[in-house]
Amino acid sequence: MDFRKLTAATASALIAGFALAPSAHATGDVWLEGSYERLNLADVNFVNDSLVTPIGTFDVREEFVNDNGMFNGFRFDGGIANIPVMGGAYVMGVRGFFAWHDDKTDLECGPNIPFGSSGTSCVAQPLVDDPTIFQGLTYAGGGIQQFTTERDVDHWGVAIDIAQGPNGLRAGPAFRQIDQDLKITGRQINPGAPPDPFQLTYSEDLETNYWGAFVAADGAIDLGGGWSLQGDAEAGLYWADTDFSGNYVVTNGVLLGATTNPNVSQSLSLDSNELAFIGVVKAALEKDFGAFKLAGFGRVEYISSAPDVAYNDLDTGPGGPPAQGPDDETRLGERYAYTISTGARVIVPLGAGQ
Repeated sequence: MDFRKLTAATASALIAGFALAPSAHATGDVWLEGSYERLNLADVNFVNDSLVTPIGTFDVREEFVNDNGMFNGFRFDGGIANIPVMGGAYVMGVRGFFAWHDDKTDLECGPNIPFGSSGTSCVAQPLVDDPTIFQGLTYAGGGIQQFTTERDVDHWGVAIDIAQGPNGLRAGPAFRQIDQDLKITGRQINPGAPPDPFQLTYSEDLETNYWGAFVAADGAIDLGGGWSLQGDAEAGLYWADTDFSGNYVVTNGVLLGATTNPNVSQSLSLDSNELAFIGVVKAALEKDFGAFKLAGFGRVEYISSAPDVAYNDLDTGPGGPPAQGPDDETRLGERYAYTISTGARVIVPLGAGQ
């Protein structure tokens, strides 16, 4: 299912339906926001800097950063607020958002690149820590390798607000998702040398669903002349359900001491569950023009639990003792994430008398 299309279609239907509602004597506020968002997620450390030892194993010295997890992109929020329910005793709102981010980086490495020490090379370890397979078989014979990383992230969510009035405390259920698609390709790029058949492809789908509820409070300071300064704070607890799937393929990798260059094809699926806190702070300067309102705003979001993949980087294969590395086998961890965004909002009130 394409959640981007589903979310856009749902938001459009809600906004369109209530935009036509004056003839039915509806009340409430239709609103739409557009913003530029900076999203911070975990780094991708798939490739290692390794030292070839005299016994033919790889001493993992440092993890390269294939992708630093910093994204800039666009975000759209929209919904309907302050709809009277239960005979006017409460007001309800429905809202949703969608943000998309993408990034592409190239990493070149090999002897003297990037640390300037001879004997080093880039090693992308196999996805699975399999003792029957030498874990360094993506080592590319001392040449220069290029690893291209493409990472696409969709961040979206929906929520229902219920309150006793248009200002003050509100609460309700909420759902959001962070969907990450990652692709890493590696190849030899030795200057002046014929094309090398070494090729690496790694693809990954990392999806986290957040199910929970929130409480929020908002307020406004009247500045006169239709201007107001507004503040909003939200805190929620969510069950973060993460699913990981990775596929790793190497053709013509190099195995030290072997007469043939082996191929590798591996797949791995993992999942994890964590309790997450999500907090949002927002400030806006708004101008009321009567028929509509315009505002500029800034927003900060904090997510206490976002996925962090620790890739296999411990050599346990035959041909020598294990190389020294901080991790063993690919596994899921967690770290924080945050967003910072700024943008504009338009609000169209729907009056019962229209």
